[in-house]
Amino acid sequence: MKSIAELYAEAGCWHGTGRCRYGEDGSVIDVLAQIIADGGLVPHEDDWDRKRGTVRSVSLAKQRMYARLYAGMYMPNGKRLRNEYRSRYLWGYYFFGTAKLAAFLEYGFGSHVLDYSQKITRWTRKVSTQPHTLTSIFIQGTDIPNNYSILIGVKRGAVQFQYGSHFFNLHERRAVSPIRFEDMTHLEVPEANLPETTAALRAAGVMLPVLSLEAGEDYCRRFSFWQLVNGRPLGTWSVE
Repeated sequence: MKSIAELYAEAGCWHGTGRCRYGEDGSVIDVLAQIIADGGLVPHEDDWDRKRGTVRSVSLAKQRMYARLYAGMYMPNGKRLRNEYRSRYLWGYYFFGTAKLAAFLEYGFGSHVLDYSQKITRWTRKVSTQPHTLTSIFIQGTDIPNNYSILIGVKRGAVQFQYGSHFFNLHERRAVSPIRFEDMTHLEVPEANLPETTAALRAAGVMLPVLSLEAGEDYCRRFSFWQLVNGRPLGTWSVE
């Protein structure tokens, strides 16, 4: 298997999700099983960016730590990895603070019309039955017992993107076509969930590498804060 340095060198974007989420009817959906059944990540309806309108896409992060913030929502009741690198408050403060500033610069005083309260309420219900703000969902996480984070690396140049508002493009990318397993570098899950995740993939004939999130956190300690947030693929930096 390739080393973590080699896999990170291949990763150009990241996708953060979890093992389970709630469906529209309140049922619990096995996200990993759905990804396996679909042969990868498939586009879903996305109406967050008013410049693009409603499209079907897969949301990706330019930075691993941004995607890990989303994956962290699926840790039950605010549970953290044993070696989680810096707090979710820090990553959220940086990523969403800079996006908010970019929205103001792009739309000026008209940026107040970008009211996402209803979208956020609908979106957080996929993770928790309890009411949450954009901030609290990342900190307190899911209320689905035994849920866990899944982080997916996507190969550089493997997918085409659709661009819209600058404040979305600052940290995110939208893929308009499916992201197949051959387009992925690897998966990361908590160390305790490595056996079940690997077994589920292998049972379906998917030989994608599966690493522990803890190993990824340790590897990211080699980079500066600036290197982790500026959007340049980690594999393009020299590390000690």
